[in-house]
Amino acid sequence: MSFTNLITIAIPCYERKQYFLEALDSALNQTVKCEIIVVDNCSSHDFFEKVCKDKSITYYKNERNIGLFPNYNKCYDLARTEYVKILDDDDILLPKYVESFLKAKSLYPEIDIYYSDYVFLKSGSELPHRDTLPFGYIKKGKEIIEYAIKYTLAFPYMTSAVKKTKARLDIDMEDIVGGYDFVWLYSNADQLTFYGDLAKLYQWRIHDCNTSVNGKDWVANTLTIPYIYQTVLYAKISEPELKKKISNKIFWRLMWLKSYGDIGEMIKIMNSGNRFGAYLKQKMDDNFLLKVIFKIPQRLVRIIFRIFRKLGITN
Repeated sequence: MSFTNLITIAIPCYERKQYFLEALDSALNQTVKCEIIVVDNCSSHDFFEKVCKDKSITYYKNERNIGLFPNYNKCYDLARTEYVKILDDDDILLPKYVESFLKAKSLYPEIDIYYSDYVFLKSGSELPHRDTLPFGYIKKGKEIIEYAIKYTLAFPYMTSAVKKTKARLDIDMEDIVGGYDFVWLYSNADQLTFYGDLAKLYQWRIHDCNTSVNGKDWVANTLTIPYIYQTVLYAKISEPELKKKISNKIFWRLMWLKSYGDIGEMIKIMNSGNRFGAYLKQKMDDNFLLKVIFKIPQRLVRIIFRIFRKLGITN
């Protein structure tokens, strides 16, 4: 049986049992075996512990719920290998993920991040994504930044195996989810070396409890996008046309947020001291048009946004 000590598959989990066994089995069924750990974020039951004991998997349980992304950091801390692949407890790794990672590592020993293409998994069916992604060897992440500006922020962090010494998410609040993984990735992309695998080796499950589509977390995740364009990517480029493109993306993302976001959640985030909320408050202070838009009834803004979207000018 082939085994590697270069990578750990770390599975953070909390409460939800429904998809855990599928996720864990996908880690166990790799063509090349590796270390697997499960980090339980203080669930109220012992289901995960019992499963791990039955399958001889290393299991850790936090003394309290430290939040989603702090638990990612805990996974990185607990892993003992050079690379760590975080596998969310509702997703699935294809059997050749670790094998493909090792092939890329043998060709490019210096890579900091390995990632693969992916599909959505919804109600048992695979669905393609629509994002345009760069693949192959990418030195110092220039293409990652270029694609973010040319297309959108779509880097598949969920498929990534990251060098442990580089992986540390900067988090300012435990109870606001937001896109701290994207903030870290795009903040550091030009200092990292990547390999993107064209093979679809990851299934990203879509369901009602996804943090990225959940009503409460959707606001913070959506707000992350203009935040990154403004505070991270804008400073990394000098070309006036690209800066103009970023400014347009920021405006229309904030319009989207106002059109579909939960108003109460927006107010909560703005009053929380979280970096994303502080950014939104500052943006409205600096931009009179946005300030007016955010005072207009949401239903009217949504109608206006839909009209502009049909005209193809919201990108």
